[in-house]
Amino acid sequence: MMNNTFVKMGCVILSLILAGCVPHNTIDEVSLMHNIGFDKEEEMLKASVVYPNYAESDNPAMITAAAENPSSLQEELSHKSQFPFEIGQVRLLIFGDKLSREGLVPILDTICKDPKIGIIRIVITDGSPDLLLRKTLKESPLFLMNLIEKSIENEGIPESDLHLMYDQFFGSGIDMSFPNLTVDSKDNVKVDGMGIFKDDKLALRIPEKESFLLKLMTDANKRGVYSFNLIMNGNKANIGVRIISGKHKIKFIKDNLKEKVKVSLNLDIELDALPEWINLEEEKDLKLFKNALQKSISTEAEFLLKKFQANGVDPIGIGRRYKANHGNYSELSFYDRIYPGMTYDADTKITIRQTGVGK
Repeated sequence: MMNNTFVKMGCVILSLILAGCVPHNTIDEVSLMHNIGFDKEEEMLKASVVYPNYAESDNPAMITAAAENPSSLQEELSHKSQFPFEIGQVRLLIFGDKLSREGLVPILDTICKDPKIGIIRIVITDGSPDLLLRKTLKESPLFLMNLIEKSIENEGIPESDLHLMYDQFFGSGIDMSFPNLTVDSKDNVKVDGMGIFKDDKLALRIPEKESFLLKLMTDANKRGVYSFNLIMNGNKANIGVRIISGKHKIKFIKDNLKEKVKVSLNLDIELDALPEWINLEEEKDLKLFKNALQKSISTEAEFLLKKFQANGVDPIGIGRRYKANHGNYSELSFYDRIYPGMTYDADTKITIRQTGVGK
């Protein structure tokens, strides 16, 4: 009995000693960075940081700094904050247009070497990050993060986070792609398509509809709305269909000594509303509707694949899939000699899971 008492007392004392050794910070005595924007300003590297300002107000605060290199930049930021920065709570990295076009390597190298950085979203903007961040200072510190999460989860934007960036940047046979943020004419921040990179440099921007097609050919999550022009029964309308699930498959076929990329899309959709002149309970209307939708998706998917090819980018990962079937694969040789000559064939099969009617 006495031994058990000593053991319990020993555990309590040891716990108190260990607790005293653990470093801790009071929440209002650190600057928890949530959003960081990077860009180039003349020859300097510029950073804009948004963090909750618990010590002074309920609204987030923002500071900016510029330096010649990432290490000096971090020091410059620290000089402007009364509390030490805690980078482990970063949720969103934003790369400005100028930095994206000149190359992200200096920042990516720094990010990859910092063990404190966890799973974060990465985006680009067609303007400057500090302008974009200033538009959100009256919002929650996690406003931009939630905006990106929602767009990826339900609104047709492809998946993009730090782990995917590692895979795309350091891996072969695929190029990086990030969602693009912009400020619209009403001063609202919105997701506006994707930026496609070659190596570490921005090479191409694509609009929202093409971003959704990219998602359909790459992601397991295929949720989003696809709109197309339908001409049927002497009428014409723009129809929006919600894709709720599906699968994709990409394979290679020899076609007159050239490589043809065959993309198969099997998609489940639901229709919230339809014009009164479409009756999908009639076999004729159902067939015409499905054929028109399938043809539209297939045609636009093929166009997008050719657009990537013409711009020398490969966010689909065609090179990676080709490598898996060819033991003598060379990334340089593939993109110089094989990729430019590839042809494409997209085939879409639609299953309608739910329909509605409209006036």
